[in-house]
Amino acid sequence: MKFSGVTLLAITLAMTLLVSGCASTDKTPINSEPHFVNNVVITEPLRVDYKSELAIAKLTQIINHAQLEKDKLAELLYDRGVMYDSLGLRSLAQLDFRRALEHKPDFADAYNFIGIHLTLMGQYTQAFEAFDSALEIDPEHKYVKLNRGIALHYYGRNELAMEDFEQFYFEKPQDPYRAIWLYFSELDKDAEGARLRLIYNSTQLDNQLWSFEIVQMLLGNLDEQNFITNMGKNLRSQRELAERLCEGYFYLAKKELSLGNDEKAKNYFRLALSTGVHEFVEYKYARLELNKLYEKARQQYEASLVN
Repeated sequence: MKFSGVTLLAITLAMTLLVSGCASTDKTPINSEPHFVNNVVITEPLRVDYKSELAIAKLTQIINHAQLEKDKLAELLYDRGVMYDSLGLRSLAQLDFRRALEHKPDFADAYNFIGIHLTLMGQYTQAFEAFDSALEIDPEHKYVKLNRGIALHYYGRNELAMEDFEQFYFEKPQDPYRAIWLYFSELDKDAEGARLRLIYNSTQLDNQLWSFEIVQMLLGNLDEQNFITNMGKNLRSQRELAERLCEGYFYLAKKELSLGNDEKAKNYFRLALSTGVHEFVEYKYARLELNKLYEKARQQYEASLVN
């Protein structure tokens, strides 16, 4: 699931680069049937988008040499940070978001991204402060509730996470991803209640969306192998395949985790990471999930030595 945080300035710049003939791998057509290995679909990691590299170079030139008002400079720093983030250059992105706040202290989008990165680093208290700052500035922000809910989920505060996910869900109940994250927040507290609510919420969803199949898989209406096979069907580009695999394997892993199948979950998280879709929520948190599983295994091993 991707959420866009790029401002109009960056969109204009990207369009300018596109018109001037820069190559892009975003819509590379599918050249053959998706490749299966041991009954799972695999793909090559996404290549770095040439347009993004040129856009970063152009933004850097403008930031370093143009005389800009503080608000404009903050927006350009933020835009470059978003592009760095999409390429997996998280430290550079974080620097730009913080610099953007120096020039524009009421920049809710920058606080939102800082909160995401702090969550990924396990710095939850600071992450919550960043998300709260974003909501103080813009109470109607589209994605802060989602991202704060995810941070609360990984921090183990699922009751508070449920509140954020519920508000996020009701803003657009036809969106499967919103129902999915609400389901995960409810799962530990009441697994059967979470399943029943997801069954009800699924009746409100747009069943034409690919992500509707994720809901069907979580409910057991679509078995694992058919779900994996379907990820490779009706595709328009290599990017779409990589994005589907990133999402699909992440949510398969979350399901296996809920069933106590840690080793199987690890492999699905690894497959999600193999796609290279850095800007997706699922890609970002697959690494965090793996680190939690590695830490759990380490603790279990140390406990076994004591016993």
